[in-house]
Formats: sequence, C-alpha cells, structure tokens
Amino acid sequence: MRNLLIMLEHGLFSVYLFSIGIYGLITSRSMVRALMCLELILNSVNINLINFPIYLIVDN
Repeated sequence: MRNLLIMLEHGLFSVYLFSIGIYGLITSRSMVRALMCLELILNSVNINLINFPIYLIVDN
C-alpha cells in the first residue's frame, strides 16, 4: 500500500511539472524561458517513464 502512495505522489508531481511547463510554454515571450519550460515538460515525462513500469511490477 505504501508503494502505491509513493507512486501516486510521483505521478501527481509529474502532472504538476507538466502543467507548469505547458502554461509557461504558452505564455512565455522569451526564448530562454520557453526552453526552460520545455525542460520541465521533458523532466515530467522522464518521471512518468520511471514511475509507470513500477505499476506492472506491483501487479505481478
């Protein structure tokens, strides 16, 4: 049960990072800021890529 809560926290953190990145990418006027927001989006995708295979391990 504890592992599922930890995975949920990581998933919510990833969604939070992704939404901040999308918002910043849409509203930024500076290219540097847009690249930083794109990096946030990529970091959230990497967290998801690490987080989701754990669901497969827990179910089996």
